[in-house]
Amino acid sequence: MLERNGHGGDLATAVELFGVPVREILDFSANINPLGPPPGLKDILQEEWAGLVHYPDPESRELRRAISQKYNIDPASILVGNGAAEVIDLIVRGFKPGKVAVVDPAFLEYAEAALKAGAEILSVPASAEDGFAIPEEALLAACKEADLLFIGQPNNPTGQWLHRDAVVRLADTAVTHNTILVLDEAFIDFFEDERELSFIREAAYSRHVIVIRSMTKFYGIPGLRLGYAVAHPDNISFIRKLQVPWSVNHLAQKAGVFALKQNEYEMRTKRLIAVERAWLEEELKRIGCLPFPGKANFILVRTGATGPDASDLQLTLGKEGILIRGCTGFAGLDTRYFRIAVRTCMENERLIAALRGALCNRQEAEGTDWTSR
Repeated sequence: MLERNGHGGDLATAVELFGVPVREILDFSANINPLGPPPGLKDILQEEWAGLVHYPDPESRELRRAISQKYNIDPASILVGNGAAEVIDLIVRGFKPGKVAVVDPAFLEYAEAALKAGAEILSVPASAEDGFAIPEEALLAACKEADLLFIGQPNNPTGQWLHRDAVVRLADTAVTHNTILVLDEAFIDFFEDERELSFIREAAYSRHVIVIRSMTKFYGIPGLRLGYAVAHPDNISFIRKLQVPWSVNHLAQKAGVFALKQNEYEMRTKRLIAVERAWLEEELKRIGCLPFPGKANFILVRTGATGPDASDLQLTLGKEGILIRGCTGFAGLDTRYFRIAVRTCMENERLIAALRGALCNRQEAEGTDWTSR
């Protein structure tokens, strides 16, 4: 099983399973910017090499100032962490919720962090019949019952999100019922209307809303690990006390400062994702798969009712050096579901050709024309 460690992008496991050299792997299992790191970042890291003889700034002051300038928020409202996963863990350990509500299916780290902290999980299921739309009314009810509520904006793996007016209603409910609303905006950077949808500025002065952002996905630097939280300064100060000293290394901090200034790179990325996602959705339909709608840099896909399941496709494509994310580890998703990242034109064409070949071979072997169903 490729997801033996609970996430996509596990190239070491892929090499063990499929025997394909790392340099020949095309990874659709991790939702990373297909353009790679911003141009010029390598030079910055080389320039900062000498800084490795010193401890990194434990408060990430330069990076926090860069974030505050980009989004016009108080640096005291920002906590930089070793990826969004550390931030999630700090929030749960800091607030010690008795009950944590999550939308299912959702990023596995929410429930895992809550369970490690001894919290009870309150599941708010989204249904395939509704395209996995985030159920606002059920969330409002959960917000009244839970101590802490996680919502992916957009949700991973479904790609769905709540519109701003719905988030405002949830935030108001959180205030009334003394709930902490955590909005995970790890993939919102890929949205062309990010500034209108993000709740980052409101979170900077709210005692009941926390926004989580990831810099590893959009800026193509998962190997450096970088993310941050935005919340009221009192809440930031509170959870910072739980953070391991020097958890964010020197090169990661410098990479973040540089990346936030790359406006042209950001625009190119958003245009690429919008165009390539639309193409992928149409091609997936042509070969008999069902892509679920969204705007993120990934697509949740369901195979045909009588065709091969996702594990079969993962094995077949893996032998060709192409990785897709099986979704059976997500609550509410069975063996028919897989997730793919949106990558460059040539890479997406290679994926579709491989999927088409895998589906046609299975169809010929079984003597059925299930792709037309």
